[in-house]
Amino acid sequence: SGLGEATRLTARPQVAEVEELSRFAIGMDPRDPVRVAQGIYKGQFLVNTAAGSAIEIACWDILARSLGAPLYRLLGGCTQERLRVYANGWYRCPRKPAAFAERAAEVVSMGYTALKFDPFGTAYGTLSAAEERLSLDIVRAVREAVGADVDLLIEGHDRFNVSTAVRVGRALAEFAPRWFETPVNSGNIAATVDVARRIPVPVAAGERFEYLHQFAELLRHGAVDIVQPEPLHIGG
Repeated sequence: SGLGEATRLTARPQVAEVEELSRFAIGMDPRDPVRVAQGIYKGQFLVNTAAGSAIEIACWDILARSLGAPLYRLLGGCTQERLRVYANGWYRCPRKPAAFAERAAEVVSMGYTALKFDPFGTAYGTLSAAEERLSLDIVRAVREAVGADVDLLIEGHDRFNVSTAVRVGRALAEFAPRWFETPVNSGNIAATVDVARRIPVPVAAGERFEYLHQFAELLRHGAVDIVQPEPLHIGG
């Protein structure tokens, strides 16, 4: 047996999807992960790619176990002994600059050198003048709390239209963030490229992509600075 993982915000539907897709893989050799994946995607229309990823990952695990080798060796070997990580999900606190600043300082004291956070509340599409001021005040408070040597990663959660994303992205430049993540709908690659070309802050995108051709299209424009493939969304 092998272990695989499917990620979405809801767990039970993913379990059902994996069970549904497994009928296309049963009877195939799990030590041939690519062929199993092809069988799944050819056998079912509109495949849930997270569930498909779980099955393919499990097959890779089975292959590695059958060969008595760690999986990373089958994927090209070790290239990094250590990886830098960023803190996320740390800002479950009142949406006030002082609260964000206090939590940010606590997280940095744990040893983190990069913090990702969404200062925009429930805004969608546009920001009112008051909401924009509050959002920027939160970023300012965090920057002042952690200093210039900690990277700030501003999460956009696909929320803005192009004009708002451009305005906010330009305003964020004051705080030198490492990136502005998915400022517009991820499915609208043209809008993402447009924003990336018009703001001085690096743009990150790709976390919500489900197919490799989406990355190819994004990269073709050469405008986005950080590409974020999520293996659990794009096939394992």
